[in-house]
Amino acid sequence: MKRTVFFLTVMALLFSCQQGKNYTVKGKVADPAYEGKNVYVQAISGDEMVTVDTLTITDNAFTLKGEADTTVLRFIALDETVNPEKPSRIPVLVEPGTIEINFDSVITVKGTAVNNAYNDFRLHQRDLTTEIRSVVDQYNKAHSEGTITDALEKEINVAYDRISGEIDSLNFHFVKENIKNDLGQYLFMASASMFSPEKQKEILALTDDEFKANANIQRIVERLENYENVAVGKKFVDFTLKDPQGKDVSLSDYAGKGKVVLVDFWASWCGPCRDEMPNVVEAYKKYKNKDFEVVGVSLDQEHEKWVKGIQDLQITWPQMSDLNYWDSPVVNLYAINGIPHTVLIGKDGTIIEKDLRGEELHKKLDELLAQ
Repeated sequence: MKRTVFFLTVMALLFSCQQGKNYTVKGKVADPAYEGKNVYVQAISGDEMVTVDTLTITDNAFTLKGEADTTVLRFIALDETVNPEKPSRIPVLVEPGTIEINFDSVITVKGTAVNNAYNDFRLHQRDLTTEIRSVVDQYNKAHSEGTITDALEKEINVAYDRISGEIDSLNFHFVKENIKNDLGQYLFMASASMFSPEKQKEILALTDDEFKANANIQRIVERLENYENVAVGKKFVDFTLKDPQGKDVSLSDYAGKGKVVLVDFWASWCGPCRDEMPNVVEAYKKYKNKDFEVVGVSLDQEHEKWVKGIQDLQITWPQMSDLNYWDSPVVNLYAINGIPHTVLIGKDGTIIEKDLRGEELHKKLDELLAQ
């Protein structure tokens, strides 16, 4: 009798443990066009997305079941050929419990703590993105209709900066709170460049050596090191590219030679760069005879478009490029996350300031060069 009780107790414990590992992913697909189509369960392998399981949509639904000893990141993807313009893939942290995915006008995931939090995060992010697009549309409309005023532009800029700050804060806190699980780690790798170097360091400090050994994370760490190398107060880092005539030209041909040098990272395809360029042209005309130089570094891909951009924007200062777009080594060398990006170098070759635009650029040059 005692043996029977012991056996039943052990079996109950085993069954309980096994139950604790079970997961069920229940999916619903609103669009009837997906009926009978495949659903792909995908995983990241290196830098590639690979399919690890395939399901079929029946009666607008699908189900995935299994056991998970630990949480694991999977991507649930519908057949993208059905509606190429509509989002059809969602990351899911597979863990014990029941997870529900609803593919509708908005994709939602719920059922476990992390997935619930991620769903709330995505919906909040979506609302903020809609809000910031509305602000941009307001600016573009006023600009095209000629109704923009200094007061309205200031109001729009304040609203844009506020929403942008909320987006940054939302992303940072979600990633930081989830950096120890696969979902948070994936989001960090996918969006690290949107965080300031200080915030990247703060998140990385919470991770283990295995995560830091990942090749993608190693690249992020390298960019952070490069960022420190070109921080304000450091000597400029030299590089050599080609001028529009194909001749080698180096930053050191200009920087550290007794002039204040503005290094302007730009591209002919970059709208904000083109918008800012008249301000740089004005600054160059005002100060070029007062120990001031501008050096343009283009992230263009095509020589013809690069040269046309120089002509159209009335750029008369030295230019250089390797026409390698974002693959140019200077992107990592100067830890560039977006353009336009400027680096102001003092007469002795020391980096004074970064990302000066508009009136701020003129104020700084007045301070340094006005006599």
